[in-house]
Amino acid sequence: MISYIRGYYVITVEGIGIEKFLNHLIRNNIRIYNVNRTSNIKIEFCVDRRDMRAFKQVYRGSNYDIKVKQKTGIPFVLKRIYKLKGMWICAVISLLLLMSTSMFVTDIYIKVPEGIKQEEIRKELYNVGLKPGVYKRNIDRKEIRDYMMLKFDDIAYISINVKGTNIFVTVTRKAETLESKEKSNYCNIIAKKNGIIEKVIPRSGNQIAEVGSIVQKGDVLVSGSNTKSIPEVWASTFYEVSKSANCEDIIKEKTGNKKRVYTISFYDKKHTLRRNIKYKNYTIDNKEHKLTLGNYTFPIKVKVSTFNETKEVKIKIDKEKLKKDLSEKAQKELEYIIPASARIVNVEHDYKVNKNMLEYRITATTSENIAKVYNLSKSEAEQLIIEQNKPKEGEDAIPQNPNKRPIDDIRNEFEPKEEKNDKQNNIENNNQ
Repeated sequence: MISYIRGYYVITVEGIGIEKFLNHLIRNNIRIYNVNRTSNIKIEFCVDRRDMRAFKQVYRGSNYDIKVKQKTGIPFVLKRIYKLKGMWICAVISLLLLMSTSMFVTDIYIKVPEGIKQEEIRKELYNVGLKPGVYKRNIDRKEIRDYMMLKFDDIAYISINVKGTNIFVTVTRKAETLESKEKSNYCNIIAKKNGIIEKVIPRSGNQIAEVGSIVQKGDVLVSGSNTKSIPEVWASTFYEVSKSANCEDIIKEKTGNKKRVYTISFYDKKHTLRRNIKYKNYTIDNKEHKLTLGNYTFPIKVKVSTFNETKEVKIKIDKEKLKKDLSEKAQKELEYIIPASARIVNVEHDYKVNKNMLEYRITATTSENIAKVYNLSKSEAEQLIIEQNKPKEGEDAIPQNPNKRPIDDIRNEFEPKEEKNDKQNNIENNNQ
């Protein structure tokens, strides 16, 4: 290794009495090594570059045939490079280009949580100046972060990290908070889906829906219920799932003919080497090639798009197998949409074939509680209480004991107009 750094010559000597010549070299303090006899009158050995001048003085005037077979070592390599000026000038220019391109951004990777669109984030980052080709030292992270957080209300924080020529942007979403609703004593029970009423358990309030009646989603079933004793309304509900498929499947089969289109990208600029694609049906396979060195990514990308010619081939599918597959899919979807609290009463299977289309339908009849609580506002509750307390024709009003009402009952917050008028009359009579 040291000899390679210093440089050495591989020399061949041919003649009679070569051993005397070698001894003469050693007496003159010329270091030789790797001695190898190639024939009876020919020998090969190595001499260091620094001993070559003394070697020349020794062999002058001798009768030996001396030749330099090889020059090996770093000094000779550098000398050859120096002679090839065009090569080292290009190397210097390439190094300067590499150093200059490493100061610019080549790629931006964005990671966003569910609910935030990545394309909108990328568009706004481009508008604020964070895009491929921008000088890295001109990136003001605080300014970009403040701009993005003002632009998007659902963003809590944006992390911007620079690694090599790549920028990694991580978006953190704000935590969703539940809206608090004011408690209310009174509510209406409405239908959360269509059905036929089977049974009503009115724990509180006035029953409106009768057994056997058909109700639509949103209809009032029980009015004036208390939130602490919610009624139950059981009804027959129906769930239907249909799946259809073609009895003939069309597949695309490759013919073997293909053409390639190359797209070269340099930062945001793209150049496509176009070719005339005359295929009527084809599939495209895309591959992108990048040149990286550690954390450094070169700004040049090559995208290879392979156009494979295809032809359509029709394949007939077994109807029994198709029915079985559609039945399994429909049953899985039915299990997903039917609530866990519902009890399945009956399931009907049916199918029909129209031309080449096979449609499979599953109808399930269930029994479930369709009661849904609709909280009433204070004004709606007051109006409901007044209407409930109105006596029917020919009947007297039923007196109520306020001491037996719940503490948070809405009736404790207001008094009917008749009671107010009675109190005012009593006060006036006492004053008289």
